[in-house]
Amino acid sequence: MDSPELRELSSRKISVAILIWVVLIFSMFFVNQCSKNNQLKREISKMRKEMKTDYEERIKKREVIIQSLRKDNELKRKEIERMNNKIDSLDKVKRKIQIKYVDRIQEIKIMDSEKIKNYWNEEFN
Repeated sequence: MDSPELRELSSRKISVAILIWVVLIFSMFFVNQCSKNNQLKREISKMRKEMKTDYEERIKKREVIIQSLRKDNELKRKEIERMNNKIDSLDKVKRKIQIKYVDRIQEIKIMDSEKIKNYWNEEFN
């Protein structure tokens, strides 16, 4: 073989070897990147699960608080209704008393002084 052919053959071998090394380096780099990406995906997935459980716990706690507040509101509403009923009954009694005294005042207006004196003595003694 000729020296130029040998040089050409050896330069092709070197080019092929360099090309193979470059391909191997790039493939190793690609495999490394894929491995890191998968590892990051697993970590992100793990963090998401942890955050999800944390959020679910917070939601459950808030639901318990909401239920207790609803019960408290219901109790207070019942108490308010009870008090309103008492007020209504007291208003009825008050009206009856007012009507009674309006009638008495009309009677007193008709009475003379001696009858008024006797009336007040009877009321307060």
